[in-house]
Amino acid sequence: MLWGFCVGSGVVEKNSLRITSPNSLKGVYDCAIGNFGVPQHRGTIFGFVIYPKANQKVCMSFDHVDISFKMTPGSLPTFLLADRGDCYFALKVWRAQNTGAAAILIADDCIEPLISMATPEEEDVRFNYYLQNITIPSALISKSLGDSIKKALSSGEMVMAMMNVGSA
Repeated sequence: MLWGFCVGSGVVEKNSLRITSPNSLKGVYDCAIGNFGVPQHRGTIFGFVIYPKANQKVCMSFDHVDISFKMTPGSLPTFLLADRGDCYFALKVWRAQNTGAAAILIADDCIEPLISMATPEEEDVRFNYYLQNITIPSALISKSLGDSIKKALSSGEMVMAMMNVGSA
């Protein structure tokens, strides 16, 4: 009976995400990082979190709605919050990167221990291109943290986050 629950064990590469505001969310939270991509910089990235009104699973390009998360002079980097599901983690990260996000947080869609965000297993040329060109950090966060961030954002609060990227 327990065999079905034991399949797929492995090491989950974890990191921490620090929420610095609002006060109701301040704290350090565990997150699981992707096993793909090579971030362009090392150290700590600090920015504000955005949850899009459309394309919340970030499986499609944002080109059709003319949205950009690119930094402008004097602005802070954007952490794009996305919902888990419907496409590979790596594709979500690629879509966020192409829209100008500095990092992506993927909110789990169920209550479970954090899992590794792995590369697609299929040997498809489409995946090889974007897997080799991912340069932003990515993290899977718990459903409860994702729900809390969405609630704060929907109430008009600004959510600020910090994440270590590689070794400083």
